[in-house]
Amino acid sequence: MLDEIDLGPGFPEWTELGQETGLDPLGMQRPIELVYQSLLPGISTITLRLRYYSFFAWLLEAYAKTSGVTNEYEAFRRFQRRAEALFALTCARGDTELGVAGIDWANRQLGLVDPENADALVDFRTGADPETDANLRYLRNKGGAFGGIYASQMREMGLVKMDDPNLPVPFCKDAALPLADAFQQAIGDLADVFLKTVAAGVVTLSTLDRLAPIKPTNISPGSPEQRELAAILFGRHASAAESDQTRSQTLKMLLRLAAQRGRPPKSEESKWDWFGVTTGVDEGMDSSELQPVWALYQASDLLRLAYETLLFAGLRILTIAPPNSMSLDGVIEGVTDMAGLPGNQSLQEWIHEQIDFSDLENHAKTAAHAMQETLTAADDEQAVKSAWSLIAALSLKGKQLDRSVLEWVGSAEHFQSLVSEMKFIELRHDLPVQTALAELLRERIFRRHLWVASRKFRNQKAYTFLFEPDDGALRFRDFFRVSPSSPRIDQAVQFLRDVKLLDDRGVTWLGLEELEHG
Repeated sequence: MLDEIDLGPGFPEWTELGQETGLDPLGMQRPIELVYQSLLPGISTITLRLRYYSFFAWLLEAYAKTSGVTNEYEAFRRFQRRAEALFALTCARGDTELGVAGIDWANRQLGLVDPENADALVDFRTGADPETDANLRYLRNKGGAFGGIYASQMREMGLVKMDDPNLPVPFCKDAALPLADAFQQAIGDLADVFLKTVAAGVVTLSTLDRLAPIKPTNISPGSPEQRELAAILFGRHASAAESDQTRSQTLKMLLRLAAQRGRPPKSEESKWDWFGVTTGVDEGMDSSELQPVWALYQASDLLRLAYETLLFAGLRILTIAPPNSMSLDGVIEGVTDMAGLPGNQSLQEWIHEQIDFSDLENHAKTAAHAMQETLTAADDEQAVKSAWSLIAALSLKGKQLDRSVLEWVGSAEHFQSLVSEMKFIELRHDLPVQTALAELLRERIFRRHLWVASRKFRNQKAYTFLFEPDDGALRFRDFFRVSPSSPRIDQAVQFLRDVKLLDDRGVTWLGLEELEHG
């Protein structure tokens, strides 16, 4: 059926397709992910509390010293899962901690006992058992919080090794040893209490109260643990890599925004603050030189959102046309008509008339906000107009960015990115603006989606078609959600809070001290 609509040349095999998170109907996520993963390596959208990094470093060392079993991964996993379940129970007792793996399970377990009875027992053996029913586990993922969330990021930071063929149990690398020692110092004699409780698999409420100092918020300012975590975050340990310096520069940018505002920065405002920067990147870059890469991220993600908005408008046209089917030409004509474009201007003339180059960033911001509002309100015509206006602004924004910045999106031509779309649009500057939009809709959105969905079906057996070819036409199948990506800024801000560099009033004295490091 796919062959009934010719996809044409320029669509190579793409075995990597579909590795991105989410539906990604146009396959535009991967270049965006490459940018923000490079800017905040070692932090992900699901690494929610920084103290796990010191806790797991200590836990690996404790297991190596007390168990003596270094070649049985299943034994380690049982130990690790029990430790995580006990950590969650401790964090659920008293003031509940947010961002802790298994916290909902822990709250349910504590709800089964009398909170005033200090001797009440909570049995966490079943919940921690990786082989028990998935509905009873503290986490469904058998790898637990370490295997499923934190291990990969700790490995990226150079803290743990997980792929030694002679030693299947993960272990700390040299960079993590000071972190493990610092956590041990922070909890003192509670270390033995914690490990004995893990072995027992049951805990009293009074013991949970004793263990409260291990909670993520209880990192002491100026303590060895706080200093070691900051050193890891800001790449000051002996084995720090270039990627650690990149993370450090982004964190310093966030600290500076907090200092300006007198409060922790929010993700959305941070992205727009950095969007206006247009300089290049040097080898010995500081945080100011990294800002254009964040501008590249924002421009790339906004372009994806604009393309997906145009796709969404086309899907709504299909739902209106009985029987939810229409020719590709008909859909393109419908979306193009919504844009309300003049018939006597070239694309380049229209762009110059619409956009004030001296106010490019504000134009993009206004168009992006209008696009989101009208999309939410199901005002397809205004959504299309805003999306097309935003695309034009972003094509100009891309030209302001230095080549050293644009290279951060990678070079694989089978991914659509800001770079590839700038070229596509520039080659059509002399076409009538209506024709240029129609070609973009046909080649870069509708045919593109068919190609992306067909490759995902072929390579992963995942059926992600939003519309299907049907007797030479397109038939509506499903909608999708148009939403910004999450570039880990919120998680980075939480880490800065956890390590006592930020609080509700902005940068702390420790944060100012960190900024003085350079």
